Amino acid sequence: MANPDIHIIGAGPVGLAAALLLAAQDRRVTIHEARDAISLTDANSYPIGVNPRGQETLRRIDSRLVEELRAQGELVEGFKIRAGRRMLASMRSGTIIGTTRARLTGILLAAAQQDRRITLSTGHRLEAIDLASRTLQFTGTTTVEVGNGLVIACDGVWSKTRQTMAEQLADFVPEVSDWGVQFRVLFSAPGAMAPGLDPNWHHIFTGKGIYTATLPDGVWCVAVTAIKGDPAEALLLSTEPTEDHINALHRHLQQHAPLVLPLLTRDAYVDFFGRVPFGGAVVRCPRVSHDEWLVLLGDAAHSVIPPTGEGVNSGLEDAMLLADALASGSPMSLREYDEGRIPDLKALGEYACHLKDNIANEDPVRSVSNVGLRVLSAVAGLVGQKSGELESRLFGPDAGRMPYRDAIGPWIQFRDRWTPPLRRIATGVMRCVNKPISAEPQTLVAPQREGARRRISVIGGSSGTGKELAELALKRGFDVTCLSRRGAGPIGARLVSGDAHDPEIVRQALKDATAAFVTVSGGSDDSRDRTAITQAVLKAAGQTGLRRIIVQSSLGAGSSARMLPPGIRHLATRMLAPALADHTTQEQVVQESGLDWTIVRPVGLTNKWATGMVRELRDDESGWLGWPIPRADVAGHMLRCLDDKSTIQECIAISGRCVLGQHLPSHR
Repeated sequence: MANPDIHIIGAGPVGLAAALLLAAQDRRVTIHEARDAISLTDANSYPIGVNPRGQETLRRIDSRLVEELRAQGELVEGFKIRAGRRMLASMRSGTIIGTTRARLTGILLAAAQQDRRITLSTGHRLEAIDLASRTLQFTGTTTVEVGNGLVIACDGVWSKTRQTMAEQLADFVPEVSDWGVQFRVLFSAPGAMAPGLDPNWHHIFTGKGIYTATLPDGVWCVAVTAIKGDPAEALLLSTEPTEDHINALHRHLQQHAPLVLPLLTRDAYVDFFGRVPFGGAVVRCPRVSHDEWLVLLGDAAHSVIPPTGEGVNSGLEDAMLLADALASGSPMSLREYDEGRIPDLKALGEYACHLKDNIANEDPVRSVSNVGLRVLSAVAGLVGQKSGELESRLFGPDAGRMPYRDAIGPWIQFRDRWTPPLRRIATGVMRCVNKPISAEPQTLVAPQREGARRRISVIGGSSGTGKELAELALKRGFDVTCLSRRGAGPIGARLVSGDAHDPEIVRQALKDATAAFVTVSGGSDDSRDRTAITQAVLKAAGQTGLRRIIVQSSLGAGSSARMLPPGIRHLATRMLAPALADHTTQEQVVQESGLDWTIVRPVGLTNKWATGMVRELRDDESGWLGWPIPRADVAGHMLRCLDDKSTIQECIAISGRCVLGQHLPSHR
């Protein structure tokens, strides 16, 4: 008996892979593609990573496809997670091939075009399906009667096939949840290099979702994330490459991913605004087949979100598993595929929804409990528990080597077990109100009277708390000088470029200042950058006669570990030991300086908007702090200390303050 004809809807990587696998079973395959021409240029594509799961599908088609993928991609040695210039964590891989979706599509398309059993029909946009008569209606008058054939729908996240099934089948109710973000890519020129960025690694910059990947010939992809409702959303989705937009995009990268700046030319910024952003949704279906003639694959069946790293890989695996099911000759092959695949897709969908919900989360209880969950998961991983090794199973050397139910399932059980008690702890943290300073938005410092302008200097004023402080001081009428290595800072400030370890450079920055604010971050290793820079500031202050200095430290430094939440006190001081040691030494040199000093110790810095909700504890007070605090609130508090004589020669710990049930503003 002849094999039934196959109709595949969509000529993306999953549709092409399915066509090649089924053609190898001596089946006639027609691919219906909505586009008139398939774009194969990187300019309108985005970076992807093909892990062993996806590579196995290519190998099953033809081992030469994996070789071609390696030739058009780069083997990813691992992933480095960064906050600005600082590296927070790294994870080795060595098995994932980095490329673009366009390049993978091109490899599969070239193979399909050489197979006479495959027919590619472009300009065939699916308009309707009649499930009862098994009829497909395409653009114009093209109608296909499927009869005894099979339809494999690979028509993407906004699948017309899935929509039709939902309309015509009462028991088919898929869940489709918009990501709430869109992604857009900048491409470097060939041979681009940046100090501190190893091209063999992919780099993830936290906070604003900026990601780098490399292609052959030294081309870098820099993917940026436009978060719905974020102040930068309009800029990152703009189609107008004006000078203002180009400069604003440069500042956005400078603030959140400064290491990528040397990679990008002006042309890269201009081209960015001409590229189409891509969004999507998390899709979960109760089943993926219907009546042994129709099946959903890839994003049509189970779209995820890019941070899972499994979008294209799960779709390629779909194609391989479906081909295996059809090769069995079973009269119920689609049902058997469905029943075998759904447990994996449920696990993958649960993880994707967790990541998606975290992006737009404004629930403070969830935020705190998520931090606790990550800490517990990390500890579990250190002692070898499967529940704590999720990232390693998805991105590490063994990525893609086990079913999703086994890779993700233990983590889901771990999350479901620990989230309820963590939420109770988070609620208790919010109930703990020690000493509120203000429940109003912080004005903090009165505007300067005409003729009474004062100059302050901010050491480290190009980003983070220092930038927030400089901007606030400018609004309050101060003259502001910012010292940073790059000479960056807010508009209106006097900018000094140089090494803050050099007392002579610092002396120039302190010229005519009545107060200095030290807001520097540490190095990427166990060095004592904060201490060394603070010593340079103190030396320069002695040369200029400056008396007032306000220093940003951290809760946990000195004797303040007792003020950390009891549940994480021991773990936090161990994990942050090098940084806290630097802060402690920094505080000691300040306290021994003989100047009018104030040390501010924040906990849990975030990039959210200022709330005015601040709690403080001084060294002679009891209690503990734990609620995260926006950098803008830290900046406001430091500026408030300037004219508060009661803060002189005091160490002040501060945190955010939350009332039970209050939802704080979303990320800036």
